[in-house]
Amino acid sequence: MPTDYSKTNLLDLIKNRRNTKKFSKDDVSKKEIEALLEAAVWAPNHRNNEPWRFVAVTKTSPMRNAIAQGIIDLQEHNSQIKLPELHRNRITEEVSNYPWLIFVFSLVSDNDDITEENYGAVCCAVQNIQLMATAMGLSVGWSTGAIAKIDKVENVFDIYEAVKVVGTLAVGYSELAVEKTRTSHNDKTAWF
Repeated sequence: MPTDYSKTNLLDLIKNRRNTKKFSKDDVSKKEIEALLEAAVWAPNHRNNEPWRFVAVTKTSPMRNAIAQGIIDLQEHNSQIKLPELHRNRITEEVSNYPWLIFVFSLVSDNDDITEENYGAVCCAVQNIQLMATAMGLSVGWSTGAIAKIDKVENVFDIYEAVKVVGTLAVGYSELAVEKTRTSHNDKTAWF
């Protein structure tokens, strides 16, 4: 087995992947988003059932208003108070400033084991998106927070299959480079 990984640079690509939330104003083309989604659908998946569903939302899409309102509704529901106008405007501005949003869904089955396998496969698809984005000079912010918890978000996008949200990906060119470290695998691995 070869030990020289420099030919593929895959490990460097993995190490340079970042979860990003701050993006420059540079445009990202539909063709670039399609390249990310092409990488996604090559993720491993049990029984080759391809359990992922994606909704890509352009920067100028009127759906951005519905997404922002969904976050506002969620926060107001959770806090049981009406958000101040300044807070509402900040949410709307943040949602409108992301270059692209990709909502990622996983198929749900009547069988819990299959649902879990599907979720794992879709997480692999998201990792493929992140790695492809890194290779292309793009950045991805994977959120499982409020934007991914909008009540019945699948209905907003007319998805009528049984799905669960895996997350929302903000995609663009990063505004800043962040250094990261990891604990050595030796500290996290038992060998027998």
